[in-house]
Amino acid sequence: MEAHDINRLVGEFMSLYESWEENPSGFSWEALQSLAKDGAQAYNEGRGPSFHILAFDGYPHGEFHERFLAYLLEAGFDPFKTVSAASGTTYIAVFGHDGLAAAALENPVSARMQAVLYEIARQRFSAAPASDELERTIRLCHESIPNDILSKIAPGFLA
Repeated sequence: MEAHDINRLVGEFMSLYESWEENPSGFSWEALQSLAKDGAQAYNEGRGPSFHILAFDGYPHGEFHERFLAYLLEAGFDPFKTVSAASGTTYIAVFGHDGLAAAALENPVSARMQAVLYEIARQRFSAAPASDELERTIRLCHESIPNDILSKIAPGFLA
């Protein structure tokens, strides 16, 4: 998938979001589900961080975003994946965990979305062995990992 394809995904997302805002009761959830599948594919190819972060950050989360996250997860999206940044010297998360955590403080939909990620984190990281990848995930995605799990897998992180 090329950069212009990511731009297409972002444009499609914006169009669907506008359609939903204009007519929530008449919105085609199938179109959003299809976009989520394409977005998950972009992520699987390592080219999705800009799309997934842009799709959630800066928007007031509502039913649209909650369903989009569910569709992404159903399509195989891993919100705890980290990928090499364009520079190749650092890593970034494919999802904006900090933005969701900030939104969850005031928005019940964001809080429900964060709870979904907490449950995924519980299942994945409760008994995870120490590794460089786990350390990187904790550093970049810690806002979506419950504190009780963080205290088990990275006791010094919360100090």
